[in-house]
Amino acid sequence: MESLLTLSIGDYHAVDVALRLAAVLVAATAALLALSTACVERRLRFPLLLSATALAAAAWFESGIAGAWRGAFELAGSSYCVTGLPLASEDRVLAWAFGIPVVLFCLGLAQLDHGSKQFRILCWATLGMAIFGLFLNLLFLIGFVVSVIQLRSLALDSKRSPVLLTANRFALAGMVVGVLFTELGALHLLPLGKTAESILLRGELIRSLSDILALALPGVAMLTGLLNLDQKAS
Repeated sequence: MESLLTLSIGDYHAVDVALRLAAVLVAATAALLALSTACVERRLRFPLLLSATALAAAAWFESGIAGAWRGAFELAGSSYCVTGLPLASEDRVLAWAFGIPVVLFCLGLAQLDHGSKQFRILCWATLGMAIFGLFLNLLFLIGFVVSVIQLRSLALDSKRSPVLLTANRFALAGMVVGVLFTELGALHLLPLGKTAESILLRGELIRSLSDILALALPGVAMLTGLLNLDQKAS
């Protein structure tokens, strides 16, 4: 009979803190985006408010991931053992389906020509990510790649202000690295260890980092860039 999977108290709390930190940072980013609508011109308010709403929904699902982690283990002596309750992996899929496509769309909505082919392709790609990405990861990845390609000019156009250019680069790079880490982990291409305990521990820590990079960092970067864009316009 195989022994139950157990985690040391330190390992359990490390993951618990990482999951709660991801949820709090995404929620705080959503709040900042919403509050910033009071100090920008009208045309930038909708992108900020829309991204704030999406990240608030993502934060809700992130909190569900943290809650499921606490429910999946119980303290037994000097370690935590599994209770048999599942981890909420579907909540992370929902968080990304709400957050990432909307942030990508809002970056384009605020900075691209709405009549351009570039913006139209971005709209369809992000819509496809949000809908079909829930059911098939490959479609989410295809939509993500297409969206980043349409937004590449935001990070490469030297005519933009240095602050805006840097903010766009951080936003896109954060999402790319976050998605890359998650996909590499899913394909077992990251050194997660050989035991079930180490794979679970390192996997959850990497996924938490990916959530911060793919959701919270782009939101903060977008806010910084759009505030600078508003100042330049005024």
